[in-house]
Amino acid sequence: MITEATYSRNGRTATIQVERIDTWVEDTKSIVNFPGIVELDGRLILFYSRSRHGGEHQAIEDPGQIIESTDDGETWHPAPADFELVSRDPVSGRESDGFGGSLGYLNDGTIVHIGHNTQLTHDIGYDRAGGHFHEQFQQDDPTFRFQRASADGRLLETKNFKVAAMPWGRASYQAYSSILELDGSDLLAAMEWVKMLPESEWRHMPKGRIWKYLFGVFIVRSTDGGATWECVTQFDPAEVKPAYGLADKPVDEGFNEADMRVLPNGDVLCVFRTGSYSPMWQARSRDGGRTWGAPEPTGWQSVKPRLQVLPNGVLACSSGRGAYGHPQVTHVMLSLDGTAEYWEAPFCFHTGPGCSYTTSMVRDGKLHVIYSDSDFTRDMGTHGLPRQAIRRAVLDVSLS
Repeated sequence: MITEATYSRNGRTATIQVERIDTWVEDTKSIVNFPGIVELDGRLILFYSRSRHGGEHQAIEDPGQIIESTDDGETWHPAPADFELVSRDPVSGRESDGFGGSLGYLNDGTIVHIGHNTQLTHDIGYDRAGGHFHEQFQQDDPTFRFQRASADGRLLETKNFKVAAMPWGRASYQAYSSILELDGSDLLAAMEWVKMLPESEWRHMPKGRIWKYLFGVFIVRSTDGGATWECVTQFDPAEVKPAYGLADKPVDEGFNEADMRVLPNGDVLCVFRTGSYSPMWQARSRDGGRTWGAPEPTGWQSVKPRLQVLPNGVLACSSGRGAYGHPQVTHVMLSLDGTAEYWEAPFCFHTGPGCSYTTSMVRDGKLHVIYSDSDFTRDMGTHGLPRQAIRRAVLDVSLS
């Protein structure tokens, strides 16, 4: 593990240092993965998933976990059973995606949320025996769920919405990104569609698995506080292939798992995954998210990027990944001037067999990266870990 690195560019020098790594969750019986964090007044809410050892993410009796801390992560205990922000599977009654999905902290102190999955998923529940999630939930006109909560986590409103002006048809849909509040109180979020490919385009993967999907990211905007939403643009990998001379396969999966931030110079940046073996890409808006430039690769391979602008103006992107069946890395990329015009080489602070999914937050001027240290890839040939964990790395990024 690297504990410190220094980067210099255009007269700026930044040093990133691992201050400490804490274990927040430890489990000897199941894989723990996909962490998410909600910051409330006086407490933190952590949600994560559990699945069995042995691969293929087998069903487990209690797959979703939501815990809370009132001492900044020093100790944790189960969140109250009636916690209003917990989403529950209507079939099993178990917690489903918790407060996962798109999350935003607004200037008025409220927290807004778009559910990770569509309302149909919550209405009927996901039956693993019925096939892959994205096959079960292909829809022509999806309905999404919008929530607003107080700073202490009390649910204030829930409403359903459809996205106007969506330019495509049948697909599965999910949400990952932060919800941004722009000048004039408009809200902006990134979502994704997942289309089924024709059989002639299916790809055969290790262990007999077949990849049947193409992902794309689209940007949605609300001008009325989340009551209605309209599609602003979409990033379709099929439309950008010729620009990079990669007509056959510019990315592994398409565009997915997006995150967004307003940069110190006022630009809006959207960064997204393209696969386990291909680099992240990014797109930029210079007019408050109304129009967007063409996506372009960042150069670094990763999944589920999470963006944070630090108080000193440095832009940080936490993420990670390596090829399945090999050690995975969890890392942070820095843009020293906060513009994302250039990303420094990743600072790799963790190596292990997990999938390197992260979430992040900024507290006391430092970057906190919450990540899975778990045997996610065992079915692809890695060795089992005796203990599975969700950990928090506290990273200090200083400028000189």
